[in-house]
Formats: sequence, C-alpha cells, structure tokens
Amino acid sequence: MMYIFALIAAVSFATGFGISHQISKAEIQHMSDGIAAQNMEAKLTLQILTEQADKEHEKALNANKQLEDANASTINAINSQRDAFKSQRLYDTRRSSGNCTAAKAGDTNAITNTTTNDGQLSNELTEFLKSEAYRADEISAYATLCNNFIEGISHDNK
Repeated sequence: MMYIFALIAAVSFATGFGISHQISKAEIQHMSDGIAAQNMEAKLTLQILTEQADKEHEKALNANKQLEDANASTINAINSQRDAFKSQRLYDTRRSSGNCTAAKAGDTNAITNTTTNDGQLSNELTEFLKSEAYRADEISAYATLCNNFIEGISHDNK
C-alpha cells in the first residue's frame, strides 16, 4: 500500500509539474509573441521616422545651398558695384561756391584756401565713405541672409 501512495504522489507531482510547465510555456510564448509584435512595430516606426528625417535633412541641405547661392550672388553684386564705383569721386551737393571768407589784404597770418570749390570731397574722405558703404552693404547682405534663414526655420516648424 505504501507503494501505491508513493506512486499516486509521484503521478500527482508529475501531473502538476507537467500542467505547471505547460502554463509557463504558454505564458512565455504569449510574452514572446508580444515582444515580437512590439519589435515589428518599433521597426516600422523607426523606418517611417528615418524616412521623414532623411526628407527633412535633404530639405535643409537644399535650403542651405539656396541661401549660400543667394549670399554669394549678393556679395558678387556688392563687389561689382564697389569696383564700378572705385574711380568715381564724391561731391558735397550742399557746398556752395564762394562761402569761404577771403583773406584780408595785409593779413599775413591768414591761411589761404588752396582747394577748389567745385564740391568734390577729399580723396581720403571719399575713400573712407566708400569703404564704409561697402561694409554697410556686406552687413546688410549678411543680415538679410540671417533673416531668410530664421524665416525658413520658423516656416518649416509650423
């Protein structure tokens, strides 16, 4: 009889262990299937986001190239204007002839005005004004480039 009880206990244990193993195996399979589904969904999401990022990167490269081309053409236009303007003299349109006082006869301390009164500015002043105008044009072109860049970014983010 003792053997029968031992045999019943062993069969009961084996049956319980088998059922427990089958339940665990089913749970593991269910979790494995869930993980596989999540991995598939993650791969699809990654692929979609990668394609979107590639498109946006391509758009950014094209926008950058367009801005660089526009800046280069603006700088070339500024340089050609500077070169064309190089030989020109500047005039003071407010200078009127005859506004200088003449030296009195017998006054030896007075300095005689030897410049012509045709309205031309001095070479130094002309070159200074030209260089400042060139610098202002370059800064204006750079500011326009920055503005276009920022407008492009804000337009893309809408």
